[in-house]
Amino acid sequence: MKKTLVQRYLMLFILGVSLCLPCFAHAFNKHPGQDNPFIEMVITTILGITDDQKAALDELKAETQDAIEPLAEEIKALELPETMLAEVIDTDEAAKKIDKVVEIKSQITGIALNAKLKGAQILTPEQRQLIWTFVGNAIDLLEYIAAYPGWDEIKKFIDEYVKPVLDDICPFRIALDLTDEQKAALEELKTVTKSEIKPLVEDIKALEMPESMLAEVIIVDKVTAKIDSLVEIKSQITAITLNARLEGAQILTPEQRALLLEKIKERK
Repeated sequence: MKKTLVQRYLMLFILGVSLCLPCFAHAFNKHPGQDNPFIEMVITTILGITDDQKAALDELKAETQDAIEPLAEEIKALELPETMLAEVIDTDEAAKKIDKVVEIKSQITGIALNAKLKGAQILTPEQRQLIWTFVGNAIDLLEYIAAYPGWDEIKKFIDEYVKPVLDDICPFRIALDLTDEQKAALEELKTVTKSEIKPLVEDIKALEMPESMLAEVIIVDKVTAKIDSLVEIKSQITAITLNARLEGAQILTPEQRALLLEKIKERK
């Protein structure tokens, strides 16, 4: 394992950007619309992307961004945090906005996944196989990390020493002075939410999207059907998550919500 650790970390890095080829450069931009030459060089060199492929991927990236950006602006315009964290929460209004956000995010997910499918089709079977090799190595690495016998001690160390430091230096870790009753209610909410989301995550894994998109021969109809299923599952997860946030906001006092909203605005 030690001999291949650096190599596998590199593969994990390449996997992260390679699976998002239509927008990989944008994700590392310092300035909107300006690509990162180093990242482009790494991807192009390792995958052997031709000039024609790069042009096609750049065009796909631009089309994808143009389609997603106005939808992202729609979500911002809904001002969901302000509604959820208002002094007096209008639950009916919040529920309507949650439904709208779920709908818009479903559109964004569909656009992004279909862009990935188009991007995979621009690659050659050999290039897709190379990415799939990275996937396998990344999974091996993650399984090795997950099976590491010292995780309990590491977690104990983090809880005892690291978290207090983060609480002090991170301006977005907010001290809300929760009561014991609030802590218990929020903990229960978290447990229930996780239990609702967990089977949906398993459903996503069962779809085996990477295998389908990176196959030697991509069966488009099959992948498209999986995309539809994935969009639906992710919509359910989004709805569960947002409704849990609304429920959590109602556990807080108006003063706590105001403080939380203030910090969210500062972060933005």
